[in-house]
Formats: sequence, structure tokens, C-alpha cells
Amino acid sequence: MMRGAGFPCGVTLALFLAASHLHAGSTVIAKKAALSTASPAATSVGLHVLRNGGNAMDAAVAVSFALAVVHPQAGNLGGGGFLVYYDAESKSVWTLDFRETAPRAATATMYVQPDGTPSTKSRTGARASGVPGTVRGLAAAHKRFGSRSWKELIAPAASIAREGFRVDDELQRELGEEKSERCIDQFPSTAAIFFPGGKPAAAGSTLVQKDLATTLERIAVLGPNDFYEGETAKRIVEGIHAAGGILAFRDLRDYQPVWRAPVKVLFRGYEIYTMAPPSAGGFIVGSVLNILSGFDLEAAGFQTATAIHLQAEASRRAYIDRNRYLGDPAMTRIPYRELLSSERAAQWRASIDPQRATPTVTLMQPAAAPPESSHTTHFSIADEAGNIASMTTTLNENFGSGFIVPGAGFFLNNEMDDFTTAPGKPNRYGMVQGSTNAIEPGKRMVSSMTPVIVMKDARPFLVLGSRGGPAIPTTVLQVILNVIVFGKSLPDAVAAPRFHHQGLPEEIFYEYERAPEPLLAAIRKLGHGVRAREPIGDVHALQFQNGTIVAVADPRRGGAAGGY
Repeated sequence: MMRGAGFPCGVTLALFLAASHLHAGSTVIAKKAALSTASPAATSVGLHVLRNGGNAMDAAVAVSFALAVVHPQAGNLGGGGFLVYYDAESKSVWTLDFRETAPRAATATMYVQPDGTPSTKSRTGARASGVPGTVRGLAAAHKRFGSRSWKELIAPAASIAREGFRVDDELQRELGEEKSERCIDQFPSTAAIFFPGGKPAAAGSTLVQKDLATTLERIAVLGPNDFYEGETAKRIVEGIHAAGGILAFRDLRDYQPVWRAPVKVLFRGYEIYTMAPPSAGGFIVGSVLNILSGFDLEAAGFQTATAIHLQAEASRRAYIDRNRYLGDPAMTRIPYRELLSSERAAQWRASIDPQRATPTVTLMQPAAAPPESSHTTHFSIADEAGNIASMTTTLNENFGSGFIVPGAGFFLNNEMDDFTTAPGKPNRYGMVQGSTNAIEPGKRMVSSMTPVIVMKDARPFLVLGSRGGPAIPTTVLQVILNVIVFGKSLPDAVAAPRFHHQGLPEEIFYEYERAPEPLLAAIRKLGHGVRAREPIGDVHALQFQNGTIVAVADPRRGGAAGGY
């Protein structure tokens, strides 16, 4: 075990993980500190940091780097994300945008094929990657709020990468899915690590990532600038160019995360803090809650066809505005106040028929329109002092672009597909977006990530976020409504069946094997089409209740809650 990693000397990683107080896909009730992440190993790393005097930001840095090793589907060095942070000393909420940006050589039509459809190059391979923001984002957050050394916090991840970890069923399955759908094993650097013998790494086998360990050790010693200006930057650019990509040294060198003012949404006496654009998540949550505030959801009932209908109709309208107006705030005027005004909500609310679905294609904007202007992972952490980190990071799809930087050991994102890659055509998630999200050099692509901190009477009440592409905001929204409106416990709120509507396609998505057929039949009678899909989201949440912290890991996946 590496010294400085924060692990007890002479204790093996396997024994350390087994001894920790955490439970996969479970609920933990803690008195002092708690967290929930997508991986039991990452939860163990964060819990150890907290137990040994680190604060929520220290644990967030350690967890994030650990997820890059043990959850390569979304944990990353080569992606980006958003942070919502509550600083207990100043009693203030901070939000950090470390979303990726388009390379300077990018153009609006770089993925458009002769027939007008988007090419697969926006999803797979070196040309799909935006400029990664994760490493500088974590460094900026650590500089402002961290208390332990940068090197100490990265060491556990480097140690796990060098020693190896056990491949679980989910990782094997998802490697197989991406091999089948996108042929990510076509890249020699990827195949060498994740497809030994031409097959996905087998469940139960030990996955060793020596190149990633070396990269992490180098960043730990030399600092974040190594990723953007040093040896790691050199490997990124040379690997991308050799594979036909366009990202350049200047793109890496010039990248900077941005501290932004949080979005604050008031709902039934609660204050909901989340991300501003380029995240669309905060807007979706705020817009839907504003519209729903005029309906009696309690009377509609928990998980009834009427309640789901009203949520779907509100979401339909919010996504219309999302796709028309949202973009990078540095390059697009976003009429945010107007879009989240009570007047706008009232106008959209008036267009909802409580007894019948309204097809998206028939909806026009309200008369007083404002002027023109997957794969992801979330974790929630609270420390003994009351600091809170709600962080969502992403590569976009599972394993991002599928391209591992040769000699560096990590996947690059495929976030360029989150732009409007071909006007009027849907992206990977079926989103048909407008020109405000068109590709431009240096631009941040619109995201659905929605890390949230909910306050009640000036005190933290709820912390959550999720994976799930465009379904992230509606997933977060449903958990919030389940707790605040329907009075469900946090475990029940997270476990409840989920539904998603994003305007186009017209159907309400539901989770197969979770939604009862009588409920689906009642939804159909209201005029909605329904479509089954895999489990929606992967929520990791905390609730502050009666002097305790309830930590919940979504039972849909293999994550873990922990605390003490």
C-alpha cells in the first residue's frame, strides 16, 4: 500500500474495503458524516477520508479520482462535471462548472453527413471529445475548500489502479454492450485494458490499470497542470491526433473551470440550489416545479396516473424551452428570469389539460415569449462540520468516446454529441435541439446534470443527484416531490418507479419491471404513449433528519452508502 494514501500501513486494500461501514445499494443512518456513491470502493475511500479528519471537499476529490479507476463507465479524468457545495462556516452555497468545451478547431457542421444526419464520429473515437474539465475542476474546488494535501487525496485511487480491483457484473455487461453497439474495442489502447483476448473483462477477474496509476501518481506529484500542460497533456494531444482528432495543446492549456451563481428555486418553503447553464438541469427542475405549483398534487395521489400525467405535461413544456433557449451563457443570451418567472409558468400551466395529453408538436410558445437569445455518475457527501458536496461528473455515454489515451490509461469523453450536431436531428438521447446549442470553438455544450442541495429554514435538508442523460432532471425532480409533496421516506422516494418525458419523442418512458400494468393502462387512457426502458437514473442522496444523516444508494445499481 502506498504511503500517504491515507490507508493504515500494512492493511491490504481488500481488507480495508471489507471493514468499512457501508452497504451496497442500501440505506445508512449516520450521526456525524455520510456519503453515497456509485461504487462501494469509492465510498470506502471517501469514508476513510472523512473518518480521518478530511472535510466534504477532501472526500469529494478522493472519491472522484477513485471513481475514475473503479467506475470507468463514468468516473473520469477525461470528462467534466458540476459541483454544488455548501460551506457550513459561511452558510453559503457555491457552484462550480467544469463542463467540457469544444476544441478551437471545431465547426458547426463537423459531424453533418451529406444526407443531413449526424455521423457516429460525435459519439465514438478521438474526434468525439471535448476539452476535459475534471482535473482542473477538482483542483479549483480543492484550492478553495479542501484541507488535506492534493497528493494524499489522489493516492488511494492510484493505489487501486496499480493493485487492481474486482470486475463486477455491471462493468462486464456494459463493456459488452458498448462493444456490440459502438465497437469500442476497435481502439488498441482500449482493447488492451478492457478486452483481454478480445472479450470484455470478466466478472470476478482483477483489473489492473498500470498506465492510469502512473498518470494519477504524476498528477498527484506535479499537480493539475500536468494534465493540461505537462507529460499527460502531451500524451493526450499526440494520441488524439494520431487517431484523427482535433483537440490541441492550446485547448488544454487555456481550459478553465468557472464559479457561477447557483440557481435558487423556491418551492413550498424549501430552497433548492442547483446549477445554472450550461447545465439545463436546474432550469428543468425550476420550470417544472413552477408549473406544478398551481396543481394539487397531494389530491392527485402518489404514483397515480393523474400525478404522472401532470408531471409529464409540465416536463414536456420545460423541455420545449430548454431546447429552444439554453446554451453556453458566455456565447448565448439566455432569458433566464423570464423563463423561470411565475408569469411564464402560469402561461404554460394554462395550456395543460388535466384530463388529456397534449402532443408536443401541437404546442405553441406562450404569447408573451421571451426574446430569442447515461453516462454520468453522482455522489453526495456531508462531513462532521456540516459541509456538503453534491457532485455530478460525466463522460456522456458509457466509457465516453470509447477511446483510451494511449499510455495514459483513461477514457476521453464524447460530449461533442451533446451539442446540436445536425440541425433538426435527434442526438443519442433523442433530443432535438436548437441553434443556441450549436457547435462553436471554446463553447460549453448544454448538459442535463443536476446536482442539488435543498435547504429548509436555512439548514440543509436534502442532497441528491443522478445519472441518466436527459432523464437526470426529471429523476431528481421525482425524488424531491416524493419527499416534499408525498411525504415519503428517502429510501422509498429513491426506490419508487420513475417516469420520464422530454417533449420529443412523445412517449412517457417507464422502467420495465417496476411500473405496474394497471397504472400504465390508466396513463394510456389519458392519451400518452408509453415506452419501456432500462432502469432510469442512479440516485445518491442524503437527508438530514432529527439529528441524523440518512444516506441512500439507489437499489437499481451497485453503489453504496456509508457513514458513521
